[in-house]
Amino acid sequence: MQTQILIGLFICHWLADYTLLSTAWMLNAKRFGKPLFPIFIHAAMHTMLMSLVLGWFIGFTNAWAYLVIFQWVTHFLIDTWKGKMNVWFPALQSPANKWHWIVFGFDQLLHTLVIVVISLSAVS
Repeated sequence: MQTQILIGLFICHWLADYTLLSTAWMLNAKRFGKPLFPIFIHAAMHTMLMSLVLGWFIGFTNAWAYLVIFQWVTHFLIDTWKGKMNVWFPALQSPANKWHWIVFGFDQLLHTLVIVVISLSAVS
């Protein structure tokens, strides 16, 4: 069951970040870490999708609620931090800069670790 949860959560992450569910309004806010409301809504989109997967596998329990809140908060904080990095270090905005990709990769690593922690917690 953990493998199915993990795959489902990664599909949710892809849907919310790399399809039309991630709107220009959200992407513009994520780019600079502000305004916070579009980033909050973007994190909510991730959370809504992932909450359905978790609810399917573990039910809508207290554990589900804690995992959903954990997802929402961590996604919001990670995306806000990455946007702030673009403000603090403007050179990071250029894809020609290797550090742009290092920070992007680290952002994705953090999201991946959160997904792994959620999947492990869901089955324990």
